Amino acid sequence: MTNLNYLYNPEPAKKSPVFNRKYFVDKKLSFRTIEDGMILPPSPIDDDGKKKFLGYGGIVDNNGKYIKESFIHYETGGKYTPPSESIQRSNETVIYLGTSWPVWGHVITDNLRRLWFLNSEYFKSFKNCPLVYIITGSNIKQQKNFCRLLEILGVDVEKLRPITQPTQFEKIILPDESFDTVSLKGFTAEYKETIDRLREFALKNYTPISSKKIYYFHGLRAQIGAERLADYLKSKGYEIVSPEKLPLDEQLNLLIKCESFASTLGSCSHNSLFLCDKTEAIFIPRNPNRFTVYQPVIDELRSLNATYVDTSLSICGNYTLGPFYYMLSEQLKRFFGDKFDGYEEEDFKTFLQYVKYSLDKNYVLNQSFVAGYGSILSDFIEQLRRRKDLLEDFGMDSFDWKTFQPKLNYQTHVAARGWSDGWKDEDKISNPLDQKWDIQAIKINFSPYKVYYSVYYNAEEGWSEEVLSPDMAGTTGKSKPIYGIRIRLDEAGAKKFDILYRVHKFDDTWTTWAKNGEAIYSYGIKLNAIQIKLETKADA
Repeated sequence: MTNLNYLYNPEPAKKSPVFNRKYFVDKKLSFRTIEDGMILPPSPIDDDGKKKFLGYGGIVDNNGKYIKESFIHYETGGKYTPPSESIQRSNETVIYLGTSWPVWGHVITDNLRRLWFLNSEYFKSFKNCPLVYIITGSNIKQQKNFCRLLEILGVDVEKLRPITQPTQFEKIILPDESFDTVSLKGFTAEYKETIDRLREFALKNYTPISSKKIYYFHGLRAQIGAERLADYLKSKGYEIVSPEKLPLDEQLNLLIKCESFASTLGSCSHNSLFLCDKTEAIFIPRNPNRFTVYQPVIDELRSLNATYVDTSLSICGNYTLGPFYYMLSEQLKRFFGDKFDGYEEEDFKTFLQYVKYSLDKNYVLNQSFVAGYGSILSDFIEQLRRRKDLLEDFGMDSFDWKTFQPKLNYQTHVAARGWSDGWKDEDKISNPLDQKWDIQAIKINFSPYKVYYSVYYNAEEGWSEEVLSPDMAGTTGKSKPIYGIRIRLDEAGAKKFDILYRVHKFDDTWTTWAKNGEAIYSYGIKLNAIQIKLETKADA
């Protein structure tokens, strides 16, 4: 049973396909044999120089066709052409176990999807074959809890072989996937059997403990207000556990007879795989209306009594890395039977800490988050605006909440003076216009996006090489002025913003604005100031 009534906006969530389908896939798993296939370890770029977040890699058959299901997710990875001298060739038959992804939530989902094969009748014909995999992140042997998990499942970790350079094998045995939210769109009986073997081990080796309520607190991300949230749950009888600090056996012992499990939504919450069926589970989304599809799959697999409770107010950054902000919301208190008397002072203080942190790190306001919170956010901000004492304490009494956005910033190096004092925020003029000091170099920064830029020296030397933020374009110590500039954003940034820039010259005039990588020149007149700004695209 899944309860969505404690979300800020429960109705859209109830209509979401994430919560309105069955994830069990009634399918007989098998395997395929790829003769003279090649296993490609991950590469950050393909043959055309394109980059991909998870990289390229996987299995290519003897006709050069890429096997899409061989990487972490269907339609990720991809083939590339390695140098011929780097290719190894082997007359072995190997069993391919997929990609080792070091994030624990993916370890217990994606990394286990082919292990069913080692416990099947098929394996008897291949039991002496090497077990191979490719690495995205860290080697399996560097992951103590994953090694222990494999040991419990009867896998000899010492026999696992990472493929670190392109290798062509006589035969590659590729087991079907038992869990996948993209191509398979769920889980099979084989995946459940794999997890149940881990749970049976935990039950058999259970050591009685007093903890019946567990809150998994992930301490590795940028989370403002998370400690206060943990303290609240502690007052409700939950033991606070940092899973990244515990060996697997201790975690299994905590979870296997847990009566109520709580966690923020993500890798932590996926540990609910090890709960007993029909256990109460409370999941706290990190962002509005954003639900990882993994969790509803696990909810179904374990028949959890799952309740999703909104208590975040994260408005910056992205879904995965944050930063995240948590308060004690009306929905949270209502779920635990407490009266909500309005937001507390600590809610406002921690939110202002979150804003300052986001500004310092140049995290960009995420408009989809703002829209997702709707009236919850606007009501919270309206109440905060009345707290002028707090705003003054945090130096934000003149802050324009409606246009909240961390700024792009930049710094210039000028003749005789060196680098300007501190970084200039977006739309600020880099240097005083009445000072005739020619600009020789510039640095630009706009985290979490990347900025590419180059400067123009003269007709003889032309343009400098393009550099990546926050590196320097230009020179220092050479008395070498620049006479032009061009600036562009990376693909992700360019989807949301136009970047505009202009230069001020020694003849006391500004050039017109250029944007998005256009070249701008001063035509032989030295520059003494630069101005850069962003414009949000209408469809961002």
